[in-house]
Amino acid sequence: MTDLATAAGRIQHPRPISGRRRVVVRLARIVVLAIVIGIGFNHVWWSIADWHLDDMNAYWDAGMRLRTGGELFPPVADVLASEVYRYSPWFAWLWTPLTLLPRVVVEVVWSVVLLGASALAVWPLVRRGAWLAVAFFLPILVGISSGGNVHALLIASLVLGVERRSGPLWIGVAASLKLFPILFVLTYLGRRQWTRAAVACLVAGLLLAPYLLYDLSNYVTTAGGAALLWDWPIVYGIAVVAAVLVALRLAPTRHGWLASSMAVVLALPRSFLYDITWLMVATPDSGEER
Repeated sequence: MTDLATAAGRIQHPRPISGRRRVVVRLARIVVLAIVIGIGFNHVWWSIADWHLDDMNAYWDAGMRLRTGGELFPPVADVLASEVYRYSPWFAWLWTPLTLLPRVVVEVVWSVVLLGASALAVWPLVRRGAWLAVAFFLPILVGISSGGNVHALLIASLVLGVERRSGPLWIGVAASLKLFPILFVLTYLGRRQWTRAAVACLVAGLLLAPYLLYDLSNYVTTAGGAALLWDWPIVYGIAVVAAVLVALRLAPTRHGWLASSMAVVLALPRSFLYDITWLMVATPDSGEER
């Protein structure tokens, strides 16, 4: 009995980490932090030095084509070119009146909006004191914003909105522009929040409906050289189905948004560095202090 009691005491009160091991762990953390900060600083530096807004060309050119009576989805020579428009027509409609303004003014305002969205997206991490995550994600958002991509706005709206009453709206908007964020409804479904899931799907459907007004014969559906699993249909199907099932299973837990975020990342036909920021939705802001 004495031996059992002694063993139980050891289990309940594990041996403290030795001084040498504590030093090694602390050193490892410092090295990781230094690497992340160094890479992040370098990423921000080169993003600012090459603030090209090439991805904005897709929105601007689409708006110009609509204003001058051209095709919204014309034939393209390079499916990976920045000017290829892949989004719902409603977004091009928003850009049409902007083409009446001096382009330099639109570029400045759009850049400020994207940088502001990048800051808002990491704000919940700042509030939690998750500085390593901030150092990792913020430079990536700044980097994609330097290209003028709407991505930072979508991430900010989801991080700040999915747990709020407006959450289904933001999921629907994101899905209408990049389609696969509709998989965030898996968390709602797994929680049996049927109304929220239905509203998200309805918003996405309404915003995608304008596609029916245009000729889609030239719409780009190939991933080109940016495919992750898309080029292996069987592997892709297995991975996505597994991710969906895991997301539904974990939805009621604190890992629910992380699981649905992983489903989104795996389902994307094209994979770029900035797609890792979909995982930021795993730490949504509910408006409450934690």
